[in-house]
Amino acid sequence: MGIRFLLVLCFFAIVGCVDTNAINEMNKRKVMINIKPDWSSCVAIESVRMGDDGYIYAVFYRTVEYYKNYYSNACHDALISYVQTYPQDAVRQVYDLDVNGHYYNFFTLALLPDTQSISFGTINSENNSVVETFDLSSYIQQAINIYANQDWMYNFAASEQSLMESSSNDSEPPYIEITAPASADQEIQRLDTYTSFIRGIVADNEGVMTILVNGQKVAVKEDGTFAAKVKLAFGRNDILVQAEDINGNISEKTVTLIRDEFIPEHNFADVDLPPLTGMSNPDALAVVIGVENYQYVPDASFAYNDAEVFREYLAETMGLKRQRIKLATNSKATKAELEKLLGSSGWLARNVVPGETDIYVYFSGHGISSDGHTGILPFDVDPNYSIGVSLEALYENLSTMGARTVTVFLDACFTGQTRDAQMLIADARPIILKNKTGYIPPNITVHSAATGSQISGAIVEKEHGLFTYYLLKGMGGDADRNDDGLLTSGELAKYLEQNVREQAAITGREQTPELQGDPNAILVQY
Repeated sequence: MGIRFLLVLCFFAIVGCVDTNAINEMNKRKVMINIKPDWSSCVAIESVRMGDDGYIYAVFYRTVEYYKNYYSNACHDALISYVQTYPQDAVRQVYDLDVNGHYYNFFTLALLPDTQSISFGTINSENNSVVETFDLSSYIQQAINIYANQDWMYNFAASEQSLMESSSNDSEPPYIEITAPASADQEIQRLDTYTSFIRGIVADNEGVMTILVNGQKVAVKEDGTFAAKVKLAFGRNDILVQAEDINGNISEKTVTLIRDEFIPEHNFADVDLPPLTGMSNPDALAVVIGVENYQYVPDASFAYNDAEVFREYLAETMGLKRQRIKLATNSKATKAELEKLLGSSGWLARNVVPGETDIYVYFSGHGISSDGHTGILPFDVDPNYSIGVSLEALYENLSTMGARTVTVFLDACFTGQTRDAQMLIADARPIILKNKTGYIPPNITVHSAATGSQISGAIVEKEHGLFTYYLLKGMGGDADRNDDGLLTSGELAKYLEQNVREQAAITGREQTPELQGDPNAILVQY
């Protein structure tokens, strides 16, 4: 905008006493403006006058303060979001309007005498935004005529010269100190949160005009402190903090935050670090879902960890591009979100390259079977009323997307506890009654964690589902029994069947993974 807001004392306040003669003289020069306010806006104009310094002083007020019978209190805490003049950059000083757009009843702007119009953007307490424009040209001319002092041009030139000298003499940029989360002795902070607050202090010898955090303007308190909430992507986040003073001097400081994956370092299992291969599959797509904490039913132990690590295997071991992998976990894995990703017109369908794309869908959590229909349970579905995402519908959608191959991994069981009973086996993934396997289209391969009425269990010490643990271990190379550098679905299925069944037997139960589909489909090239 190019507008410089300067915080000063009220224009009419004089320390110690009030010069009534001066006030009377200024009042004589006023051109009172009788314009009916725009009731959709929270600012109106009262008057303009010519100052001894050659500037035009325009007085504006908050409409709600004087028209309460006509307008709601929405304007009580309204803010000025921006100011624009024609010609541009016509504002020289601002009184009673702070850098964050707050004003009380009145505020005053000192303008160039050739100002034609001025526009304000206001945001009221109901978050409604309105732009109000005032045509000032005729009123300013009247104010100049009332002043009737030809010296105003000389005074104006002197004021502008003084302003230029003040600006040119100030070459010192604002001082910025970051107080949180980084400290003076630690430039880089490591976090595992989705958001963080950047807090700091800013100061300047002439006055601070604007603070920006990653390009967004933030509020500054009278003591110079500020705070901004930022979202963090996984990995390195460089947060740029910028401060500009009233004379255009700018300083910058960068805060570096590292957002770690939510996998505790001291609990890393032997499968949590995926092997890096030379495999590249740039057209492939994947949707990874892990629901550990449910809204209506017991937890699915370690499902969040399962999904997070499987996503890394897709990128590091199977060669998928990270931007072509969608992850939905816990409260983000709602039924609406899963339909948006997996539906017939969803994210997968829109991004398939016909005949070139390999699709991978992974789910770790609860399964559900009722009345001969089977589904996977999203976070927000009550299994008393719905089977969640129908596997039959899911397979049908996936089969019609035109992909080269479709592979589905299901670490879920479809039985283990009735809707009202307690959990039968600790650390099992229980839900609902009897499973009936439906039809799977011929172009889809499905690896499922268990058969029939079996429970899909967890390995507590590894913090993974039993099926997912051996799935990751097999994809890491253990399942390539013939050592030809290629892992097929058939090899993986045999490895899973043997190891999962043996591990489950140790805990006194049965769990046998199943493969349905093409055993010759290649999953990994080492």
